[in-house]
Amino acid sequence: MSIESIAPLGGSAIAPSQESGAAASALRGDFSAWIGEGLAQVGESLRVAEDNVRALAAGNDIPVHEVMISLEQARMDLTLATEMRNRLVEAYQELTRMQL
Repeated sequence: MSIESIAPLGGSAIAPSQESGAAASALRGDFSAWIGEGLAQVGESLRVAEDNVRALAAGNDIPVHEVMISLEQARMDLTLATEMRNRLVEAYQELTRMQL
């Protein structure tokens, strides 16, 4: 009975060692962009929630449920960003404690 390897879905002709190196370099370049996009999304959701609250306070015709949904979305986005920051700081601290 022989065991055959599973081919990648993309059918790439790149060797696995080259593929992992290319993926790692792409990940390094994309990580900062990914963090930046995430922070921009958090900022945007906070801005939308603030605009909705201001519109409701000014007496504009905006449904209260939309204001509450935007506030909750902003809270969840900010909580996620805070937790991600906490995990990154914990990982960095763990790396600095590691003995070589």
